[in-house]
Amino acid sequence: MKTAHTVLAVLSTLCIGCTTPPEVKQALLAKDQAYAENARLMDMHRQLLETIDQRYAYWYQYTKQLALLNLALKWATTDPGPADEAGRGALVSATIKEFGTAPDMRSALIHAINSMRLKDLPERKDKQGTIVFEKGQGDMNSLIREIPTLINVIHTQVEAERKIEENTRPTDYSGFDDYQTNLAALRRLNGMVKRYLDIDVTIDKADIRQLSESVKALR
Repeated sequence: MKTAHTVLAVLSTLCIGCTTPPEVKQALLAKDQAYAENARLMDMHRQLLETIDQRYAYWYQYTKQLALLNLALKWATTDPGPADEAGRGALVSATIKEFGTAPDMRSALIHAINSMRLKDLPERKDKQGTIVFEKGQGDMNSLIREIPTLINVIHTQVEAERKIEENTRPTDYSGFDDYQTNLAALRRLNGMVKRYLDIDVTIDKADIRQLSESVKALR
């Protein structure tokens, strides 16, 4: 009987003092909603930056390919530059630099230009006296026929340069990853506290009354 009275006293205490205040639960819920909103906004920010990077890569390729195509067709159809030999050599050397830094890619582009240079265009040398652009042998038909090959060579070169740039100077998204990791940890902690406080061991007063009557009936 003593044990029954003890249990009844404990249950009465729980009924009085173990309910989590609604304000506390509401504050935890609001904090969790704020965490979720922060995560959503940060994800939107990252997607925006990724879209900008993709758009930059697209325009870089487009403008670079167009510039190289115009330059290549210029050398395939005309004999540009000053009249003096030194100036002509300097122009050829400067053009080679515009064709990129990868020797294989640069050679492929020069070869494509030489295969379509129009008849009667003279050979052109760089500053060191090395023949770069060969004497023209083609006509407009051969030039038009070779344009797809030229475009393909340029596309391959620009794509390779873009990948090199991406690997050398990649966009750093680690800050977003760190933020999401930290935010996930905070949300887990908040969830643990919320679940703990959701475990109300409060017993309804009507149940206490019934238990009390049951205890009395045992006498």
